[in-house]
Amino acid sequence: MTNKDKIKQLAIRFGLLGCFGLFLGLAISIVIESVNANIDGFLLFKKSISELGYYGHSQAALLLNGGLFFGSLAIALANLFALQVTKGWLKYPFWLSFSASFLALAATGLFPLNVYHLHLHGLSYLFIFVCCASITFMAYAIQIGWREVKLPLLLSFICLCLNVSVFILPYAGLTSAPSVTANYMDIIASSATLSPKPNLWWQALTQWGSDIILVLWVLSLLSWVRKL
Repeated sequence: MTNKDKIKQLAIRFGLLGCFGLFLGLAISIVIESVNANIDGFLLFKKSISELGYYGHSQAALLLNGGLFFGSLAIALANLFALQVTKGWLKYPFWLSFSASFLALAATGLFPLNVYHLHLHGLSYLFIFVCCASITFMAYAIQIGWREVKLPLLLSFICLCLNVSVFILPYAGLTSAPSVTANYMDIIASSATLSPKPNLWWQALTQWGSDIILVLWVLSLLSWVRKL
């Protein structure tokens, strides 16, 4: 086995471990919260990930935050291994910004909504770095031949749309923000006390959608790295 094969195996194993940790934390949290909380409607339409990680308000907070923290760190490490086995100079801005995205996601688990400003900073950097990673991956796909990465390319585009919408929707008349200066971060921070919530709460949907597509993007990239 060559050194490249060993690094590829490390990238795939850490990536799968991280995705499993994220999925397990989210899945168990959803089950616990759905069973124990009196929620009228589908949980993902009513509560954001930030709310599920809010200590004192969610019984699943520890599991969720632990999954976010350790799972994201494992994926960030996998990205650095993948950086070593892929080709093209545009791999550097992509894999580094992608790793930074998961470090920011880990920060949201380490500093939950209880730690108000640190959690909001983590969320802000998460959305910004995911947008950067999506844009740089599109450029990277052109450099290496987009047909090799059709599925990751599609998922990167969806990620970009979801994360850009986070910054647009507060000003599109779809928010119950108390003032015109309130943005997505303000609304997420006050989400635990917002009642009643709409049947389709866009703040929760964008956060759930962004993180779910992000994990699927990681899995598609691992599949591509395995074939290199």
